[in-house]
Amino acid sequence: MLNVALVAIVLAIATAAYLLFFRGEPEAAGTTRPTVTVARGDVTAGVSSSGTLQSSQTASPQFATSGTVTAVLVKVGQVVAKGAAIARIDPAAAEREVRIAEQNQIAAANSVTAAQETLDDAEDAKQAADEAAAEPTPTPTPGEQAQAQAQSQSQGQSPEVAVSNAEASLARAKADKEQADQNLEAAQSDVTNTTLKAPIAGTITAINGSVGSVAGGSSGSGSTGSTGTGATGQGSTGGSSSTTTSSAAGTGFVDISDLKTLQVVASFPEADAVKIKTKQAATVTLNAEPGSTLTATLTSVSPTPTTTNGVVSYSATFTLAKVPASARIGQTANVTVQTAKATNVLYVPTTSIVTSGTTHTVTMANGAGSREVQIGVQGGSFTQITSGLDEGDQIELIQGAIGTGGAGQGRTGAGGTGQFPGGGTGQFPGGGTGQFPGAGTGANRGR
Repeated sequence: MLNVALVAIVLAIATAAYLLFFRGEPEAAGTTRPTVTVARGDVTAGVSSSGTLQSSQTASPQFATSGTVTAVLVKVGQVVAKGAAIARIDPAAAEREVRIAEQNQIAAANSVTAAQETLDDAEDAKQAADEAAAEPTPTPTPGEQAQAQAQSQSQGQSPEVAVSNAEASLARAKADKEQADQNLEAAQSDVTNTTLKAPIAGTITAINGSVGSVAGGSSGSGSTGSTGTGATGQGSTGGSSSTTTSSAAGTGFVDISDLKTLQVVASFPEADAVKIKTKQAATVTLNAEPGSTLTATLTSVSPTPTTTNGVVSYSATFTLAKVPASARIGQTANVTVQTAKATNVLYVPTTSIVTSGTTHTVTMANGAGSREVQIGVQGGSFTQITSGLDEGDQIELIQGAIGTGGAGQGRTGAGGTGQFPGGGTGQFPGGGTGQFPGAGTGANRGR
């Protein structure tokens, strides 16, 4: 009896499953698809990416003169002007080098004077010899003869060779003097560079050294500008450098960023990168402030790509029209670039169009069949119709375009941009009101 009861239970379950899944399917297949009216408005196409807020100009100045840090004159968060004193090192060694260079310069100047006098004497002797050779008849006086003899014995060389040697000596003396001048100038510059100065105006974001540490050792540029992606500009004031290392810091002694001119740097895959170009308008949202939308302009696109795990992308830089007071460098930003726009045109949801090769068709409502259409601007949610439909026509949405089966399209307020007219960020017409049947409610979900 127990076996008979078990068989009966199994048969009941199988019958219920058949009625639920097999008899219910024809009814679902006959469910009416949602429809939408062909409307008129603006259609905008764009590409999106995410990046970070960065300063358009940064610097990491370092001491160009080596020495022990004696004073740090700034604090993190302090705003400094260009040329403001940041820190100082002990100037004693640099000042000693100045004194040595000054003595060398005096000695070099004296050598030039002596060499010039020697050359003058040699030229006078040569001139006397030339004049004597041109007048052979007169007999030289005993005094003149003795003078010429003395010069010849002292020099041990002809007047021509004496002049040539004197000229070479003067040239070497002048070269030594020029080098001594340069050495003195460098030594004086080292004294000046014992005070580190800000190469740009901005905010101190980090201090990498401290009093008592050893800093400096070379010179170079230490600021980056907003031209292009990662463009480097000369920004050394008082011998600053961001390219040197020291025991006080891994890069510069301090880090400075201009927080008044922030920009967004984002990477776009190569398929999207070919659609963007400088001066295009863009919208930016910050993850920290999802309710606010900022306007920006595409400033530059890197001409060279970056490849990560086989994916090729290009870096793009966007300048914000206005920087919010709460914005901070390093914040995540979502940016959308407007690549095309059609104004006052017919449009339909992109999910209502079936594309096969170069042919585009839509399904008319109420069983009126399909119709081939020509399309224009293709936005992420809406597509411009250039021919094939009239304003007010009713068309069907593709099955699966509404609810969770449609990859997120058609849900109320999906992603903040919205598929349907009525709100969103303004990238595309509409967004997020659930104008069409089943939008975000689960009706026809996934079909």
